[in-house]
Amino acid sequence: MKRALLLFFLMTIGYCNAQDILADKGVMTLATNEKIKFETLELAGKQFRYIEPATGEKKEIAMNTVKSVDDEKHNRVFTNRNIIISNELSQGILVEKTKADTIAKKPAPKKEDPAFTPNGYPNGIYHTKEDFINKMPSSTALVIPKELVGFEKEEIVDHIPSDCYFYLKNEDKKLKKVFAVCYKGEMYFQTQAILSNRNKTDRAQTNYYPNGFVRVKTMGENYYYTEASLANKWARGFALNGGAVGGAIGSTLENLKGIVWDVKNKEFNIFKNCNDYNDFIRVLYPEGVQECKKHQPDLSKVREAINIIK
Repeated sequence: MKRALLLFFLMTIGYCNAQDILADKGVMTLATNEKIKFETLELAGKQFRYIEPATGEKKEIAMNTVKSVDDEKHNRVFTNRNIIISNELSQGILVEKTKADTIAKKPAPKKEDPAFTPNGYPNGIYHTKEDFINKMPSSTALVIPKELVGFEKEEIVDHIPSDCYFYLKNEDKKLKKVFAVCYKGEMYFQTQAILSNRNKTDRAQTNYYPNGFVRVKTMGENYYYTEASLANKWARGFALNGGAVGGAIGSTLENLKGIVWDVKNKEFNIFKNCNDYNDFIRVLYPEGVQECKKHQPDLSKVREAINIIK
């Protein structure tokens, strides 16, 4: 009986020792990703005990510094989830910081200027009405806008102008006798082209800057709408003949007037005054008719109406 108890005691000790040995041989991976080969790896409290194969020396290492343990058959026998989660979090933060730094350092891409108008006109110079109708520019030479007034015409660089002169960029030569220019995806009509291609009822209109250009504000399938400062040439001529005083009066006779390019009829229609505008809009959009309290129509309401019928 005593011999049986002694045998049972010895077997129990051996079993417990066998349970403490995690692996006979293998590799430990530390939190720093350093790898350590071992023999006879044991768990002793919060320490790993092992034998270094090269020297046979017994060593210990804190369990919380070990990320994982793999035996010689590459079976994972221990994993420290705390270290793995901590690494994943730190890597995630690092990745996000790297992304943020990259975005901050990367210059914003330069916004390309539109090459076409919304209605499909390519950038370029349209010398004739036929070129314009066919959407085929006569020239694609680079142009730059300049101010209408001033002895030294300044280039306009900080905005898209409503009216301007256009110059050939490489020659610094003002464009004349041109029907239209498409610049940075915006359409411009030359004032003289408007006056030369107007409806036959829109006679006697003139402008101080016939070689200037006015920008199209609205483009649709039926009409392209713009505005230009125009005056009745007979009234202005009469005022100018009055000398200095008459000249001062003549300079005030110009009014900003609404103009549409009629796509179907291939001509410009100038709204000379409020009644003339009402004659145009009455058939197309009766709600757009104005009361004509003044000689000229309210252009804000004209724009609203054109935007509906365009």
